[in-house]
Amino acid sequence: MDFLFGSFLTWLPRIFWWLVFVFAAILYIFRNKQKLFFKLPTFLNYRFLIKSSIIFRIFYAILLTAGQYYIWSADAFGKLFLNSPLNSAVPLSLVQKLPWLFNHPLGYFIFYSWGRFWLNVFVSIGVALLFFWFLKFLKKHKERFFEEGEIELGFLCMLILNWPVNLIYVLFVFVFVVISSIFRSIVLKRNLTTLGLPFIFSSLILLIWGNALLMFLNLGILKI
Repeated sequence: MDFLFGSFLTWLPRIFWWLVFVFAAILYIFRNKQKLFFKLPTFLNYRFLIKSSIIFRIFYAILLTAGQYYIWSADAFGKLFLNSPLNSAVPLSLVQKLPWLFNHPLGYFIFYSWGRFWLNVFVSIGVALLFFWFLKFLKKHKERFFEEGEIELGFLCMLILNWPVNLIYVLFVFVFVVISSIFRSIVLKRNLTTLGLPFIFSSLILLIWGNALLMFLNLGILKI
């Protein structure tokens, strides 16, 4: 149990998101190729990776919540937090609006778990959905910027990154689009620039240096 709620929980998301990124990159890079040096399963596509990413975020939050409960229940002082109701007198709007959810022995535990483990899940997915709808709107008016599946790819890359790293992702995509456009125009003599490679490069950089860039840009305060 100590391993399950210790180093396992630390490494699980890193391994999962890197796997999702690698498969997404393979699907994009070899999108027009008939054969790879290995055969991908037929179910493996952007939609499958998107659904898997959303399910994993929820599953991981459940694991973290269970882990926190296990840690507190195994400690005499921690058990106090598992028997701490929050009534409507507590000056917190969420507690006052939903007293039935917090005014019982596990009230503080639920409030803590929501802020520590679940809020980031909903914000990250919500921001990714906003970006997805923006891409659909952009494709409706500028379809030449998109190849088949690139909207799903952009959405998936956004899901891979936590809030607020995915804010930097939007900035990086814009920067890479400009760089790609200049390179294609000057070197390749092509005017058409699609968004697939900017999505891939941006998510790759942020998977590696996302947290460091948050600190560098003073955006760490937005972490939840």
